[in-house]
Amino acid sequence: MSKITRTEGLVLSSRPFRESSKIAVIFTRKSGRIDVLAHGARRPGSKFGASLEPGTELSLIYYERENKNLLTLSSADIIVSHQKLRESRDSLKLLYRVLGFLSHISHPGESNSGLYNLTVSLLNAMDKGNSIGYLFEYYLLHTASTVGYHPGIDERCVICGKKTEGKFSIVSGGFLCSEHSKEDSTLYLTKQERIMLYELSEFSVENLSKKYNSITPLISKLLRQYAVYHLHADPKLVL
Repeated sequence: MSKITRTEGLVLSSRPFRESSKIAVIFTRKSGRIDVLAHGARRPGSKFGASLEPGTELSLIYYERENKNLLTLSSADIIVSHQKLRESRDSLKLLYRVLGFLSHISHPGESNSGLYNLTVSLLNAMDKGNSIGYLFEYYLLHTASTVGYHPGIDERCVICGKKTEGKFSIVSGGFLCSEHSKEDSTLYLTKQERIMLYELSEFSVENLSKKYNSITPLISKLLRQYAVYHLHADPKLVL
């Protein structure tokens, strides 16, 4: 007997399948990452229309059958197309970078509504043209926090709790005091960079865009390396 599921989802990628269909990878609110077969999606006048374009937010219905690994997409209605993001080279590049990263770190069938909401809110911010210069680093930081790897950024040593002097350890996941940083490779952040890192963690994109046009190269390096180490992200996707 078929199991039918209705949920919201974000199209990560799609590819042709046989003569007239498509296979799409979708990150859903209820079921995490899924692969679905959309019968006839490439035919003129298909009911799926442009709904399977990467970056499209959908309301979808799919079903699974016994002994079938590939789910079948029954319907897909566009909630937000995010078409504006495909109209400039920079926003399109960032869109595909975000979707590629999400596809890489997510796992089939593992739902994470927080990560879904974070990604949708990021795309909405991109639609408004907010902080294109460092939105990807913002996304890396908040993804790490959402999946349980929030860095220790309160300037207390993550090992002993002592006051630190701005030495951040990727491996230890936060700032280290002078004693514990001796045996660990660290990045030294200025006071302004420490404030910036904290505000990246705590402020909304809208509020950040009013204060910072860009972030320092060191903050960018820190967040990218952090994602590689703690989220096991492919360096090609983030560095």
